[in-house]
Amino acid sequence: MPVTVNGEDAPKRRRDRETPLETAARLRAEFRIELGKQAREALPRQVYDELSGEG
Repeated sequence: MPVTVNGEDAPKRRRDRETPLETAARLRAEFRIELGKQAREALPRQVYDELSGEG
């Protein structure tokens, strides 16, 4: 059950003011997770195609 404040869902309000990158950064800071250089680089498209079964 989502948290409701004044008739609004908290997750919806957060999505409206926070981008996915900002959410990830906030969670990394909250849990004290540091990304290495390799983790900051995007994977090649082929990896995503294989995961989805299209490759």
